[in-house]
Amino acid sequence: MLNLPLNRNFNTILTSFLSYLPSRLLVVLNSLIIVPILAHMMSEHELGIFQLAIGVLNLVCTCSTDWIGKSALRFYEKYRAADKLDEFFSNIIWLNLFVYAVIFVCFFVFGDFVEEKFFISKAVLLVTLFLVIPTGIRQFLYQMLRVLERPFLYSFCIIIYQMSLLALFLVLTDFLPNVFAALFAMGAAMLIIDVFMVRQIGLKINALEKVNFVMLVESLKYALPQIITNTCIWAVLNINKYVFQYNHYFSDTAAAGVAYLFATSILTPLLSTFSFAVFPFIVKKYETKNRVKPYMTNAIQLYCIVFTPIIAAFCYYPKVIADFAFAGKYQEAFSLMAFAAVTLFIHELMKLFNIKYHLKNKTYIEMAVSILAGLICLNLNFILIAKFHLTGAGLAMLISMLILFTLNLTVQFKNFIFLNYITAAKTLITAFVISFAAYLITQLICWKQDYIGIVKLLLFGFLSYLISVFVFRKVFAK
Repeated sequence: MLNLPLNRNFNTILTSFLSYLPSRLLVVLNSLIIVPILAHMMSEHELGIFQLAIGVLNLVCTCSTDWIGKSALRFYEKYRAADKLDEFFSNIIWLNLFVYAVIFVCFFVFGDFVEEKFFISKAVLLVTLFLVIPTGIRQFLYQMLRVLERPFLYSFCIIIYQMSLLALFLVLTDFLPNVFAALFAMGAAMLIIDVFMVRQIGLKINALEKVNFVMLVESLKYALPQIITNTCIWAVLNINKYVFQYNHYFSDTAAAGVAYLFATSILTPLLSTFSFAVFPFIVKKYETKNRVKPYMTNAIQLYCIVFTPIIAAFCYYPKVIADFAFAGKYQEAFSLMAFAAVTLFIHELMKLFNIKYHLKNKTYIEMAVSILAGLICLNLNFILIAKFHLTGAGLAMLISMLILFTLNLTVQFKNFIFLNYITAAKTLITAFVISFAAYLITQLICWKQDYIGIVKLLLFGFLSYLISVFVFRKVFAK
């Protein structure tokens, strides 16, 4: 069934995608273990606080270390060719030291406010901020593995991190409160993986040199708009938990947190594999004056074909998935599951469309669009959560992401034909029609109520991919 004649672009995309897929599947597999364990061992209050702490960690990393890693990915080849890697790495170290100082100054300035308004203790907040250091190092090293084309080492590092995290959490729960046990386990596991990666890569800096301001300006021009962009996207995906907490809806904080945690833990590692694998290759193609339109069109087609059935499963069977994941707890979380899945699908699809900003070095346009969407999102959350609670949070998240996606889609650059939008849209629509047809067939086959939900889910997935291979066989061969 899968022995299809593939054109050159599909072959290239699939080869890159499959090289990173094992690591992503390991993350998913471990999440199927870790998330239910957290949901089982933590009380609603603890789980809510833990999710808020992780949200803070993601936000701080977005504003501090993530853009440094992305700059490293974007400019590594340039400075390697110019034999300036020592200066390049020194700049990265100085940047990290500066942002760490700013982070802890912000803690002393805003710590009391966060504790008062969102009920996150300063102790939890301080431990969370210390996690930024190993997290930032890990993200930079992951980018280096992408540059050096070491997908199998990347996969092995994921194994070490996930196994260490789970083992350390189970051990530390005997000595620490659950929230602190989880945070300390994350930090220790990241330190282990950081040391391991540095030794495996053989990364060396001969001497810490002065800041190269030419390099610094180039990196800042490219990356600073991304800080605001990613902060706004973070708000679209995460702000609902803080609105719940601010309004004292503590059980909703936990339910929204666990639903989003499960959806992101399962879907994001898979969905992001495309942008993760495609980005370095498309930059190289663009810089060498090769045509990017056919490649990007095929990449987006493949993304839609591969992932639409998975997203559809979250839409058609959210209660089955929630029952499986949470074993009877947080039953109300299923109402947010479909919203989270579709939002994450659109978000990662948007990343592929938005590569155009990075190629043209016009990330400031993406920033402007994201600010508008972020403001809309904030207002929608306060309005819809007050009326519909969890469902309102899901609606606010999805509507905001659709607005953001649509606005980015309308941005075009003169004399730069990035992809065939009509072909991509046809593929996406067809993929959703196939999934709906597979759902109807599944319902006809499993018409009796005594069928186990997981059986329906598996049958639906099998039929979706079977029909997709048949319908899209000519697309693969073009």
